[in-house]
Amino acid sequence: MPRFADTTKRDPYRNFNFKILIDNQVVAACKKMSKLSASVDVVKFRSGNSSSAVTELMPGRVSYDPVTLEAGLTNDKTFETWATMLMRNEATPGDRVTDPNFRKDIQIQVLDLDNKTVVRKYTLYRAWCSKFTAVSDLVGDANEVIIESIQIEHEGFKREDTNAV
Repeated sequence: MPRFADTTKRDPYRNFNFKILIDNQVVAACKKMSKLSASVDVVKFRSGNSSSAVTELMPGRVSYDPVTLEAGLTNDKTFETWATMLMRNEATPGDRVTDPNFRKDIQIQVLDLDNKTVVRKYTLYRAWCSKFTAVSDLVGDANEVIIESIQIEHEGFKREDTNAV
């Protein structure tokens, strides 16, 4: 029987329980994801025969901010493989292709405190990697993990249904 979220829940969900899936595989050691946001350009307009001194405002193009994913460096090659595919125009190492399949739909799952129940799910559509950081700063006397990151451009996102009520 599936577990459902408590419908009487009043406390907000925590931002540290989440999973990022690329090609339906969870990205190992994903530490951080930047915000999901969209904006609509404002188009100012005034008709030449308008007697009003007020400028009309209309909605224009929609744009989506890039999303940055950070993960602790492990043996998981998800970020590197995806970024390398576009940077070097490679489908597989050594094979140059005319139209690499670099766009992916990315899934973000927000989990409840039990770290099992998916309470929110978002899909980023037609995403592609625009920036790749293979290794964060290396410091001899630091006490931190090595971080790799990618910046993702996408053509929109949508909240998907979950089994949580």
